[in-house]
Order: sequence, then structure tokens, then C-alpha cells
Amino acid sequence: MKFTSASLYKAGASDRTIASTVVLGNLVRVKMPISAYTRTQSLMFTHILRRRPQLLVIFCVLTSVLFGTLRVSAASPLHLSLTEANYDRAKGRIALTVRMQTTDLEAALSDRAHRKIVVTDPAELAPLALDYVRETLHLKSPRGEDLRLEWAGLDVTDTQIFLFFETSLTGSFQGTRLSNTLLQERFADQINSVELRDGALKQTIVFARDTGEVAVNAKP
Repeated sequence: MKFTSASLYKAGASDRTIASTVVLGNLVRVKMPISAYTRTQSLMFTHILRRRPQLLVIFCVLTSVLFGTLRVSAASPLHLSLTEANYDRAKGRIALTVRMQTTDLEAALSDRAHRKIVVTDPAELAPLALDYVRETLHLKSPRGEDLRLEWAGLDVTDTQIFLFFETSLTGSFQGTRLSNTLLQERFADQINSVELRDGALKQTIVFARDTGEVAVNAKP
């Protein structure tokens, strides 16, 4: 398996551990529907937004589990994807690692292909996964140019799949715009976390449904 020293994808970490970890760094806006929560939860939601916005993701995950709005099962404990994007300014390259539940990706690709797709056939899976991620994970340069993702490989564990991509970028990472709707066509509660790194600069952006496009504003 491939891991970077700063990766969230620590071997052996549970999904609940990871769900708590994604709030670290410079967390920016999260747009979550409140209609699914009770009035008491809504008041708590407002309080957290005002006082400690960095705790919002933990609040959403924990209350969703407690009140049954997030699916909890052995096959896919949380509807969560984690993406790490590391910018090498000297090479002008962004390396991306996208992690998700294997069963969720297989189901999404099978629906699109109208046939059963499994990760045990990488030759078939690779082009389908590349097309799917290109459609759901978008990056634009500060000048508004689309940054096209290129396939760089995959790793598979018992329950998780890691997809690797690269793209080119000239100049600053700041002001780059991105959106991430991965698996949100399947799951209303899907949360997609993206951790960005540019040397000492870092930022974590969390995408729920209708979050939209977000500009990179990484800080030390």
C-alpha cells in the first residue's frame, strides 16, 4: 500500500477514527442539510457553527450515527471518502490519493457500466474508475483552466480501495478551485474530505451535498 508521511490513511485506522481526523487543519465551509435533525440537534448545530466550526464534521457524523441517518454496517460503516492532494511546486505536479469503501466504488461503477465490476480485475476497473473520478472530482487552476486527472495506479485492501492520480499545475496552488461529488449520486449522506498540501501550507475541505466549488486558501 502507498502512504505518505502526512497521510490521513493510517494503516489499521478505523473509519470512525478517520471521520474524526478529517477535521484537523484549516477546515472551510461545510453545507449540511438540517432538515434531517430534530429541533434540539438544530440548536446544537447552530451553537457549534458559531463557537467551534472545526467540530462540525465530528458533530454531523456522530449525531447521524446515533439517530440512524448514516448507514452503519460491516460492509460500509460510513459513507465517507478521503482525498489527499500534494502539490510539488518544483515539478509542477499534484499527486492525488482517493480512498473509499471498495463495495461503494464497485456498486457505482457497476451501475454506470450496466454490468458487474469488481476490483479484482484492475484492467477493467482502471479506465472506468478514471472516467468516474474525472466526472466527480474537479480541479481548476487559479486562471480557471481545468486540471485533467491522469491515472497513476491503485491499491486494494480487504475493504478499502486507494486510487492514485496526477495532474499538472504551474504557479501557485492558492486560488485553485475544486469540487467533489464522489458517490453523492448514490448516498444522500456522502461526505468527501479533501486534504491539500503545498509544502508547509495545508487545508482540509469537506464536501457534503450542495457544498459546491471551493477555492484553495491553504495556511501554515
